[in-house]
Amino acid sequence: MTIRNRLKLPLSLGRRLPALTADVSRGGFQAELPQVFIPGSRVDGYFLVDEAEVPFRGEVTWAHPGNPSLSLWSSIGVQFLETPKGLEPLFAKLETRPRKVKRKS
Repeated sequence: MTIRNRLKLPLSLGRRLPALTADVSRGGFQAELPQVFIPGSRVDGYFLVDEAEVPFRGEVTWAHPGNPSLSLWSSIGVQFLETPKGLEPLFAKLETRPRKVKRKS
């Protein structure tokens, strides 16, 4: 199991399609974008981290289409084929910050 971190990172799919992450983990990410991809599609691109491009390759595991007439973007889940090395410092920083604990009522 990997910890998902709510994190907005700009990214580019195929150097043509801009998107934004909703969360990122060592195993993959959720992205919000204007288009939707079919599960099983292979994707590649890069994240923009502190003005540096961090390349990635992955596979779309799930997808929810948006609704352009309501200004709702599509969302996809992508599993990394290999965790991008350039994200390791970011994960290390995120994993050391305190976590909020939800209390049961």
